[in-house]
Amino acid sequence: MPVDVNIWILAGTGFTAGLLGSMLGVGGGFLIVPILTLALGIPIQYAIGSSLVSIVINACTATGVYISKHMTNLKLGLLLACTLVPGAVAGAFLGAKLSSTVLTIIFGILMLYVAYSMVPKKQHKLTEDQIEAKKLVSEKSHARHAWLDDSYFDPAVNEEISYQVHRPAIGMVTGFFGGMISSMLGVGGGIINVPVMNQLMKVPVKATIATSSLLLCFTTMTGSLIYAYNGYVLPYLIAPLCISVYIGAMLGATIAHRVHGKVLTTVFAIFLILTAGLMILRALNVMGG
Repeated sequence: MPVDVNIWILAGTGFTAGLLGSMLGVGGGFLIVPILTLALGIPIQYAIGSSLVSIVINACTATGVYISKHMTNLKLGLLLACTLVPGAVAGAFLGAKLSSTVLTIIFGILMLYVAYSMVPKKQHKLTEDQIEAKKLVSEKSHARHAWLDDSYFDPAVNEEISYQVHRPAIGMVTGFFGGMISSMLGVGGGIINVPVMNQLMKVPVKATIATSSLLLCFTTMTGSLIYAYNGYVLPYLIAPLCISVYIGAMLGATIAHRVHGKVLTTVFAIFLILTAGLMILRALNVMGG
């Protein structure tokens, strides 16, 4: 399916997607897919296939940086990958065969809700007795999966951050759907992984982003292989994308390591709102998807 493409649009898209994707742990497909379909007129299946391959480069590059900074929770990442990969396989087969219009609209609406949940809320003050009771309940329920706990050094606040991982079972269930969405829509499963790990599993946002990048390595590699098998990966599209994505991802991961966690949370919420809007508009054929 040869088409005329503007290499500068591809390179600019790849760099921006790599920069934002590695900073937020989401891959960057939210930007790549709409631009390939809108600006370049590439059919959606080819756009998703190209997006998945470029996200592999993005995720692996960012993961290398995050692991070197000891921000990635490897134990948690490998646990969640047990359900993410099967989800990615299912999503890739469905995405290559079925229309995803209804799913895209529903998912876009879900992202709006998730964005709202990510915005910091005013916390109600608890009494000392309530705090102590809550702590005892938390410690008792947490004991069986304490092996997932981890820590990292945060240069933004100049201290070691230790944290506990809560509700790993929920993370595994939602991880399956994250992998499916990643492969079906080519947007990266981070749009599910990051909110779930941060909001439900109580993992700090920087460790969440780093671990999400590791998970993207598994899901997007799985999905891209299946799309390639179905003939939806074009070398002349992914070559400029991958080169520029690599450069953007290196820069984005370095920036994320030094930025305050609250800034990343706010940026991620804004990103979700924009992504939801793009997905809904594309599903309604307003944006040519």
